[in-house]
Parts: sequence; structure tokens; C-alpha cells
Amino acid sequence: MKNELTTAGSFIERYDHMILSETMKAMYGNSGFYNVGDWTNNHATLEAACEALVIKHLDQVAMQQDPIRILDAGCGLGTGSSVIAQRFGNAHVVGINISEKQISFAQEAHAGIDFRVMDATRMEFPDEYFDLIVSVEAAFHFDTRKDFLDCAYRKLRPGGQLIFSDMLLNNTDWVGNWSVPAANLITDINNYTKLCIGAGFQLLQCIDIKHFSIKGFCNYLRTSMQLTDLANGLENSVIAYLLTSLKKQ
Repeated sequence: MKNELTTAGSFIERYDHMILSETMKAMYGNSGFYNVGDWTNNHATLEAACEALVIKHLDQVAMQQDPIRILDAGCGLGTGSSVIAQRFGNAHVVGINISEKQISFAQEAHAGIDFRVMDATRMEFPDEYFDLIVSVEAAFHFDTRKDFLDCAYRKLRPGGQLIFSDMLLNNTDWVGNWSVPAANLITDINNYTKLCIGAGFQLLQCIDIKHFSIKGFCNYLRTSMQLTDLANGLENSVIAYLLTSLKKQ
């Protein structure tokens, strides 16, 4: 237990240092977003691409009625949770993050959303509580991805959906070796989908959107930020950028 707590504490400290740095906030236009974006429509700003990626997740919702209870797992600084709340105006939106500092930021920036400090692999909600769980570009950080899938399955009601983006990596040199548990280094999409189905879900979709996400982001780094080495390294390290939709039967 001591090693687990030490590892978690180190992750939180490093991630806070990165996402809350003035350099990173400026890069994202002080928007509170932190993802690689969806560049399908050749957005002019990183902020616009980030919002488009969240919307791309929400476009996968395939319920007959709008969800009433929605969880944003790994909500970062809360801006994506705000986009979710705008899309589903009658829903109770909950955002969880393992970092107290990031949740504090989210609470100040986005009133009306229920933000809580919580581990996405050990969610403290009743079983069958949520209609929809969304997780934008966070699952490869969770310790572990399998534990997150198992926990999400329990917390969804029958018929509920889990919609999330995730990365398969050749190596973790460019995203941070500290940030990805060894158990999450799956490199084959077939093994990835087996993991999802093994948690009990029906697989609705698992598509690689690397061309419109990570490649678009890396092109932005090259052309707008002159960060060519980072862009090349990051792009080469990502095998696939998956957008996955799962249903609890």
C-alpha cells in the first residue's frame, strides 16, 4: 500500500506541475482544456480543437433519451465537463480527478458542476448510478485501464454508455514514463477490444482517429509552436488514438 500511495503521489505532483504551469496554460489559451484536439475542420486554435474533441465524444451518445447522470472521468481542469453540461442541459454532471489542485481549479472556474477528488479506478458512487461516462484522453494514465473499465461497468446503469479516447503507445518517452503504468502498454487493437469486452461491455465502436487527433496536434506544434522535435517524437510514439464507445447491456 505504501508503494501504491507513493507512486500515486508522485504522479499527481508531476501532473499538477505540468498542467498548471504557466507555459502549458498559455499554450492552451488559458482555456482549461488539456488534450490533443480534433483537427478534422482545421481549427485555427488549439482551444477550438480541444472543444471539438470533447464534442466528438458526445456525438457518439446513442441513447433513446438524453442521459440524466453523467460522469467525466479524469476531468482535468473541468472545461470539458462544462462542454458536457452545455450539451446536456438537464443532466447532473460530475467531474472526478485524482488531483486536489486540479479539482480546486475546476470548482472555481465552472460553478454548477459537481467536481470531486476521486480515483477513476475506485469510484465511490453507488452501482448502476450513471447513464453516461465520458473520459477524454485519460485512460492510459489510470492505474490501471482494466480497473477503470471494470469500475465503470459497475457504475453504469443497464443500457448506459462509456465513451472515451485513449492512446496505444510504442513507448512513453514523450508522454512521460512516469505517467503510464506498465500494465497499460497494450500495443495491439485486438487485445484492446478484448479488454473492453472482457469487462462485460458490448463494443459499439473502436476507431483509430490518430490522423485527426494526434497528427493534427503535432502539426500544430510544428507550425505554430516551432516544437519540431517534440512533435516528431510524440507522433512516432503513438500507435493509435482510439475513440471507443461501449454499452452495458
